[in-house]
Amino acid sequence: MSLRSYYTVLGVEATATDAEIKRAYRTLAMKFHPDKNPEGVEMFKEISHAYETLSDPQRRAAYDQYGESGAMPEGPSMEEMFGGMFGSGHAGRGPSRKPRAELHPLNVTLEDLFRGRKMRMKLERSIPCSHCKGLGGKKSVMKSCVACGGLGHSNTLRQMGPGLFLPQRVVCQSCQGAGKVIPEKLRCKRCKGSCVKTEADAVEIKIEPGMSDGQRIVLKGKGDQAPGEDAQDLVFVLEQKKHSVFFRAGDDLVAEAEIDLAEALCGFSRVMLKDLKGGPLLVTYKAGVLRPGDVLCLPNEGMPREKRPKDRGDLLVKLHIKFPESRWSPSPALRSMLPATRWPAEDSANAEPEIATGRSMSASEFAMRTSQSSQTHHAHSERGDDDLFEDYEDYADYSHGAPECQQQ
Repeated sequence: MSLRSYYTVLGVEATATDAEIKRAYRTLAMKFHPDKNPEGVEMFKEISHAYETLSDPQRRAAYDQYGESGAMPEGPSMEEMFGGMFGSGHAGRGPSRKPRAELHPLNVTLEDLFRGRKMRMKLERSIPCSHCKGLGGKKSVMKSCVACGGLGHSNTLRQMGPGLFLPQRVVCQSCQGAGKVIPEKLRCKRCKGSCVKTEADAVEIKIEPGMSDGQRIVLKGKGDQAPGEDAQDLVFVLEQKKHSVFFRAGDDLVAEAEIDLAEALCGFSRVMLKDLKGGPLLVTYKAGVLRPGDVLCLPNEGMPREKRPKDRGDLLVKLHIKFPESRWSPSPALRSMLPATRWPAEDSANAEPEIATGRSMSASEFAMRTSQSSQTHHAHSERGDDDLFEDYEDYADYSHGAPECQQQ
């Protein structure tokens, strides 16, 4: 393998999708295949090696983070390790292959995660060609693969540690481990020698109540399938859309609501919200006075717990109290029912109080006033002693010396 990036070898960006990588590999493989281009053997090996790494999600992630040495397959057994050094090990046994998966994002709503949902999705996947039984053509016209010499694999070195390299077998991408290839003119007319065909399929995705954002749903064997291999798994990753009312915190739901001053003082019983089932939620509170910022906890009104849908979290409602308009004046009857205002008698017993009439100030005005005051104070505190008299021309020569005291 050259020092070029695997992405550069295939002519794709580092953000390329699996489909773009596969498409680029097929185009280059047809161009540099030894049967069609005898001078492109080394280039074909380079392309195959790059595709082998980037087509595997786990190895691609390791390559992006650690480079070529980190993209080698992980965890060889002692039998595989020494089999690669001294022979093939068990007769007829090829290199082990880990199960692969196709990852797909699946957009869902909070209602979907609350109630559960079944979704049917149409897709296309690759399966072995039934006409040539996944061989790419007739068995009688097969020739030994030039890229691997008919072995079905190539040997490479894997770094096990600093200065420690061990030989390892890698499946040949030219013949897919078969050791045989078919001349272009004799390839299967239906799959054109690719050994696979595309078929339409439909899958059912079941979202269970209580599932979470980022959770995965695995459909075994519903992905692409290469000849001689098991079908890949389809993995859907749930991506929850932002909700306009509720915010999820584990099994709890969080919302905000507004009540008026009378409700804050006297309690209430009314429809405050619509729940995630779409119905009205009647909320009752008679326990005492509510203050701005208080949170009302409604037990068992949150998200269902996965696999225990009847057991639900809580709904936490942060309350905002709507006060009357600034010009509103309470009636004497209402004032008589409210608690009396108490004045600190000890401070005014022996002194005539100074009379001050107040006015209301908005939060924005308060923030602006205090900000300006803070900036002015900060500016004055940064002025040095030399700047004390710079605003006064009469004191410009005051620094000639300190006046002497006259003796009496």
